[in-house]
Amino acid sequence: MILFLADGKQIRGDLIKSAVLRSDLAPVPMTLEADIRAGDAGLDKLLAEGQKLSISSGDTLHIVKSVRVAERSTQGTREMAGFRITALLESCLGVAYVRSRAIIKESAALSAIYKAAGATIKAVDADFPVPRFYCPVGETPTFHVARVLQEEGGVVRWKAGRLQFVRLPDLFKQAPVKTLPDNASDDVDGGFLERHEVPWFFSLDANGAAVFGNREKPRTVRYAPFKDAQRLRNMTRCLVHRKTVRIDYDSRIGAGDLIAFAGGEKLVVVTAAHAFGSGTDDGGASDTYTRLWLGALEE
Repeated sequence: MILFLADGKQIRGDLIKSAVLRSDLAPVPMTLEADIRAGDAGLDKLLAEGQKLSISSGDTLHIVKSVRVAERSTQGTREMAGFRITALLESCLGVAYVRSRAIIKESAALSAIYKAAGATIKAVDADFPVPRFYCPVGETPTFHVARVLQEEGGVVRWKAGRLQFVRLPDLFKQAPVKTLPDNASDDVDGGFLERHEVPWFFSLDANGAAVFGNREKPRTVRYAPFKDAQRLRNMTRCLVHRKTVRIDYDSRIGAGDLIAFAGGEKLVVVTAAHAFGSGTDDGGASDTYTRLWLGALEE
């Protein structure tokens, strides 16, 4: 994995003990966790909380947590300093912080909500107006953004340096980025849990009459105020984890991409974790791979 410091210098590969770059269908769609040895002069300051790292795609991440750790060298004769860091995508960083001031928006675009929370994105591809958005003092905007996306029946993903909104059915209309054999994955069957964790919703209209979402399947029931029938149906539609697969390292695959299987099944990447281990601890070979969590559309 190639990482660059804020001064533009590349971190030596032997100094990266391990690193995991995650791509998610979440309001903050990219995160990095890494253990880095402080082997170069000045590296301590550049790996401190508040500093920035860049990856080979050009995306910038902001270090939100940096813990200094000490470990024995491979010869066991001296201690080597290092840092265990967590970094979030710089462009969407603002929505991850607890608010000291409330955000109240009506009929505002999703991009405007991100910017009101402190994000620095220029725009959202396929932007849409949000009827109501409220984030009270003491809460985190990411939770409320996720709720808006659920009501709209879609997700956001980071693609080609831009934040994109995509409706869930449209994710399955893409061309697959990769085809895998049917036996390359671990299957997940959670039908029993889905009945408890994927509810259907109802609301009341202006006259007090009940408005229902999708209640075709036996599920738990939740009340959601001020919602029309379309939004109630959207709120039940979701991606359900169906497979987990480990493949050769491929950082080009991101959340929201479509994966095909030889038997004809197509699933969407919910999370893509690109892992790198240098192998310098025990003198072994490096270990790099990509793990994908794949989901199917549940109506």
